[in-house]
Amino acid sequence: MSGMRSVSRRLLRGVSRLNFILLYYEILAVAMTIRVAVSGIPRGFQYPRDDLNWLQEKHIEQIKTISPEIELVEIPADKVPTEPDFEVVFAEGGNRTHYHGELDWEDYQKFFTKSLKWVQLCSTGFSDNITPAVLDGSVTLTNAPGIHTMPIAESVVTAMLDHAKRLKQRRIDQRDRNWTQLKCDELYHRTVLIIGLGNIGQRTAKLCKAFDMRVIGTKRRVEPVDNVDLVFPVDELKDHLGEADYVVVAAPLTPETRYMLKEPEFRAMKSTCYFINIGRGAVANENALIKALDENWISGAYLDALEVEPLPVDHPFWGMENVLLVPHDSHSSPYIGDRIVDIFCMNLERYVQGKPLSNICDPRKGY
Repeated sequence: MSGMRSVSRRLLRGVSRLNFILLYYEILAVAMTIRVAVSGIPRGFQYPRDDLNWLQEKHIEQIKTISPEIELVEIPADKVPTEPDFEVVFAEGGNRTHYHGELDWEDYQKFFTKSLKWVQLCSTGFSDNITPAVLDGSVTLTNAPGIHTMPIAESVVTAMLDHAKRLKQRRIDQRDRNWTQLKCDELYHRTVLIIGLGNIGQRTAKLCKAFDMRVIGTKRRVEPVDNVDLVFPVDELKDHLGEADYVVVAAPLTPETRYMLKEPEFRAMKSTCYFINIGRGAVANENALIKALDENWISGAYLDALEVEPLPVDHPFWGMENVLLVPHDSHSSPYIGDRIVDIFCMNLERYVQGKPLSNICDPRKGY
């Protein structure tokens, strides 16, 4: 009988050791898991799902292939739990101006728990995404520069051609069955001044060169830029505005660029100059722009970025014949999702390997 009790004790000790080992590996697996939340539909994304998520099967596979440690969770923007527990958040939204399908400011902030280490945005601009944790460095914020470069640059050239070829009047004449020949312009040898020679500005310059335009523009660090005839610092902007047939705002909103275009700058432009803003609305003082358009200091404007969005229904811009309004979607493209996931996966791989992330946002500089 004592022999049986001895065997039983040995068996129990063996089971206990096995349970301990299993528990150890279970704890280790949890500790090694990287919980990733995806929330908010990228603005301009054309294939959202009915459940208000957006990743396609190819995107999910692409993300999970990075590492077996990744636990991927999709959360609709309006269903963020009260206390989410994620190390990484792949987010769209968090802006004080809320768009359907995106995270609003309050739900964006919910993700900022003690577990959070990194937020990857689906956008380039991040002025509304700065939180105390981002400021103190406990959470790294990265953006996605370049995802909108192609479609926005194409939209800029489209706006130029629309203006030069008077397509609006063509449509009016067609509607009225009015067979009238018009005096149109060319882009050939016209001068475009690009404020902000970043990704979008440089792509715009390349397209403009295809029309044999003269391209000039501003850059924080003055250096040669492909397809740009003259690069100059921002403090020389007013000196060159009078040369431009087209002025394109492609700069981010920073303390230095906020309201950089005021009455003196608009007065310095030609009366035939066409103004295009695909950057940020607050780069131009809105009252000064309204006055410039109303009093014909400039010929017109293509406005994709506005200081207040959505634009209030009683805003003067709605009724201006020389304004083309675009609801901040000049970047619309069927390829947005693929480009965003490529950028995220590039950074996620670096994160898993313990390497420094790319495209880290500096909240104090604004870029």
